[in-house]
Amino acid sequence: MFLTETDLINLRLTIGSKLNESEIVEALLRDDIMSPQKLHMAEGERYYVCEHDVMKKDFSKTIISESDSGDEERRIPFVNPNRSNHHNINPFHKILVDQKASYMIGREPTISVIGAEKDSGKKIYESLLSEFADEGFNELLSDWVIGASNKGFECVHVYYDESGEFRYNIAPANEIIPIYDSLHETDLQEVIRYYDITVIKGKEKYLRKRVEWWTKTDVTYYTEIENKRFIKDTEKPHNPAPHWWDIVKLNGFEKRREKHSWGRVPFIILRNNSKSTTDLQSIKGLIDAYDLLSSEGTNNFLDLVELYWVIQGYGGETANAIAERLRINRAVHVNDSTGKVEAKQVSLPVEGRIAYLEMLRRDIYHFGQGIDTDSDTFGNAPSGVSLKFRYTLLDLKANALVSKLKRAIKELLWFYTDHCNRRSKTEYSVSDVQLSINKTMITNDSETVQMIMQSKGIVSDKTLLSKHPFVDDVNAELLELEQQEEQSIKKYAEYQNLGDGGEE
Repeated sequence: MFLTETDLINLRLTIGSKLNESEIVEALLRDDIMSPQKLHMAEGERYYVCEHDVMKKDFSKTIISESDSGDEERRIPFVNPNRSNHHNINPFHKILVDQKASYMIGREPTISVIGAEKDSGKKIYESLLSEFADEGFNELLSDWVIGASNKGFECVHVYYDESGEFRYNIAPANEIIPIYDSLHETDLQEVIRYYDITVIKGKEKYLRKRVEWWTKTDVTYYTEIENKRFIKDTEKPHNPAPHWWDIVKLNGFEKRREKHSWGRVPFIILRNNSKSTTDLQSIKGLIDAYDLLSSEGTNNFLDLVELYWVIQGYGGETANAIAERLRINRAVHVNDSTGKVEAKQVSLPVEGRIAYLEMLRRDIYHFGQGIDTDSDTFGNAPSGVSLKFRYTLLDLKANALVSKLKRAIKELLWFYTDHCNRRSKTEYSVSDVQLSINKTMITNDSETVQMIMQSKGIVSDKTLLSKHPFVDDVNAELLELEQQEEQSIKKYAEYQNLGDGGEE
């Protein structure tokens, strides 16, 4: 649930002229937990871990229709204990989300600083950013994209740990209420974060909520007490507190501490698209239909009786006795002259079911904007144009997130740049940073390398390296090339000195 400052003002006016913090926090959390967006978040996360709705269906239960003497139809539940109850889970959502994340983050983004080639200070800044964007950074980006795809948006929290080190981690969107400016609804003004903790009272355990209300200058902590009321957390010595404390120590003891704040809310929101919808919402019905039809078909096969007997004019014994006689004697005596024994075979409509499942599969990948790599025609046309055409829908879906991801990464780099400037007394600016998302797709490598060679001198070496199929980390590759060139120059100089000595 997204809020604006106007929504907060209206809420406070609704509650009453006197500000009641407990009622405001309680009302915000209650509305957020039951909001459609948070319900869709829960669905997206469930389907990503393969907890589909079909698991809730009991195939041994059905509804039968009966008519009484007055011809009034009644529908009553019926349970068949002998009916198989197998559930087929088809994780299309997980496949599509992982495919999207790998397509966008499979290769590390290229981070460069404008003018770093000529300015040694900017070159140092570029090296700092390159070190910052390590494997952990790329792992964060992958989790960030997956979280936004499952939930509609995902959040990263920037903070200092107890030892004063700059840190960042995923703050689950399920726990976040973003509050934006009322005019454009783009500038993040405040963030409310809430989560459950376990409280032990005697032998009983209770779940209580903790709430953090972050602004651009401070954070206020609340804790839940009886009757779902909230009060300021008395365990916090400073409440409200600054974003972090700068502690000065002398001989291992704290001498003084200073309040510091970022000047902006230390949370970064990544929206999946302009409407913040999940990737599941457009295909959930199709996946449910596929799961249901696949499970029904499996249960029918499991319960299939290959042969059944139709016996007319035979009496006096139970069906078990008849089956025993057929098994032992391969025959049975029929009393009635008009009676007969006939074996019939059951056949299931397999072809129609398979055709319908194939149609559902095509629709899931089409409306889910992904690539079905199991398609018979996927590998039949290896040319670059044909491969790019197959990536069209995935590229459209990814592009809706790429621009937002670049802006979010820039925001994260702003916090890190501010950290570096304060620690090193520098004046680096994140506005000098250039960022490229290097998408990953199956390509014809020979065509790609040929195009790179033909573009030499027309496009910068850094851009060409980012497109090379053998390069994963552009910044690391540039550093390797620089070191390789320095070694070549050094060896050439050594050969020159040896040559000069020989002439003397």
